Amino acid sequence: MKTALLGAFLALSSAGAAFAQPVSSLVVGTGTAAMGSPPIPYYTGWWGSKNQYLVLASELTALGAVAGDIAGIGFEVTTASGLPMTNFEVKIGLTTATALTTTWVTTGLTSVYTIATLNPVANSINTHPFNAPFYWDGVSNIIIETCFNNSSWSGSHNVVYSTTSFASSHTYYADIGTVCSAPSTGYTYTQRPNIHMEFIVPPDNAGITAITNPANNVFCSGPQVVKANIHNFGSNIINNVTVNWSVNGITQPSVAFTGPIDMENTPAGPDAEVTLGTVNFPFGVDQNVRVWTTMPNGVADTDPDNDSLTVVRNAELLGINDFLISPQDTTICEGDLLVLDAGEHPKNPIYIWSNGTLEQQLNTSTGGTFWVKVQNTDGCVARDTITVTLHPDPVANSIAIVDNGDGTFTFNIIGAQNVDNYVWNFGNGETRTGPGPHVIPYADGVYDASVVLSNQCGELTLTRVITAVGIDDLAKLGRELQVYPNPGSDLVTIRPKGDVVIKELTMFNLLGQKVHHAVVKGNQYEMNVKGFAAGMYSIMIETNKGTANKKLEIVR
Repeated sequence: MKTALLGAFLALSSAGAAFAQPVSSLVVGTGTAAMGSPPIPYYTGWWGSKNQYLVLASELTALGAVAGDIAGIGFEVTTASGLPMTNFEVKIGLTTATALTTTWVTTGLTSVYTIATLNPVANSINTHPFNAPFYWDGVSNIIIETCFNNSSWSGSHNVVYSTTSFASSHTYYADIGTVCSAPSTGYTYTQRPNIHMEFIVPPDNAGITAITNPANNVFCSGPQVVKANIHNFGSNIINNVTVNWSVNGITQPSVAFTGPIDMENTPAGPDAEVTLGTVNFPFGVDQNVRVWTTMPNGVADTDPDNDSLTVVRNAELLGINDFLISPQDTTICEGDLLVLDAGEHPKNPIYIWSNGTLEQQLNTSTGGTFWVKVQNTDGCVARDTITVTLHPDPVANSIAIVDNGDGTFTFNIIGAQNVDNYVWNFGNGETRTGPGPHVIPYADGVYDASVVLSNQCGELTLTRVITAVGIDDLAKLGRELQVYPNPGSDLVTIRPKGDVVIKELTMFNLLGQKVHHAVVKGNQYEMNVKGFAAGMYSIMIETNKGTANKKLEIVR
């Protein structure tokens, strides 16, 4: 005979169940021993095993069960030493039979649980939540059927059982693939696994038992958050309920509370606190606050008498009302002095600012976040926080000027920060806006070029003198100098024509920064530009006939 192996306990869940969580768990059977042989439901010593268990109505009523929906069943497994079970299924139905025979009950059974592979877990109750609740009428006996069919065998899973005074189990097991679909007669037993049954006992019933905030009249006038306690008086977990409330008969916006709120007979308890909203309570004036629940779990409450609670609340302490720092969030410029004022309030308030200042006002010339706490002799407290943004003055290093050698000059700003606007006046009638670069043509002469940099806090003016002389001569000289290839990326040659002789050269970027200098010996100069960034450059070339500027574009 095949050896029966120990069993396991598996707790399964049904996240998609469309009915309320069970109220009470009943255990049919009082035995404490476990066995790994028929008639347990997880016996894998053969390919397949089909079982029918009879539960008498008298057993259920003795345990306190009343007519209602059954949400699932479970079996207590002590050890797991068998195989996973393929296509495990649970069926249930009502019967008038008081004992089982070797004839299978085939009518009136409803399939309520299936799983492709069942892997029992040891030392737990393996629950099988039904895909829909099964209604027990309170008087009929119940047939519970389990079945699976593997294609191999190996031991079993031990399940706690009890002995009954009647034939309570009917079992068939075999090494064939038709155990569930075409079972033989099998055997009956007076042993039956202990069956854990989960009942859904109506009704859905919620109500309000307390206004938890303000809990009494010893509170400060002014804005107060109103909270209430929802109590689950029913036997279903409350997953959602509408909480309504009013102040002095004026209905306030309702709150859709989402649970779960457990039940009386569960460790989590049947209470939950809900935040309803904020009410401005005047000093020394009665306010009638009423809170009531409707539609627990989306259905009509089965006992409306306990839905509502009305209390009278009267703020006995004078609060610090309508409190705000003046001014609110703001921006100041460097060097400005800002006065933050927490205002005057009754009952000798004390002021505590974030930097430790204890006066009504705080002077600051810096940016940052500032808060103040105000507390009066009644112990009432108010707090406010503001942000002060410090806007710096515009700054810049200088104007960068590059002589392009063709009668034009390129202007840029070096090191500009905190600048919103740029207004240029190049002294020759040309004006521009923006940081640059600006390429400006000049005739011979001396010019004052300036730019005004500004933001909301101030302005900065920079000035440079431009001396433009011999523009036509320089243009002619520039034509006597060749820079090639241009654009260039590697070696660039600078060669004069005719009797022009190069003495030295200096190269600048568009910001006016010198990036290369060379003293030239010979009638031409080769410059390696591999190490320079791509962009436009100006080469100032000193010759025996004067100084000229040539442009060079470096590409990558």
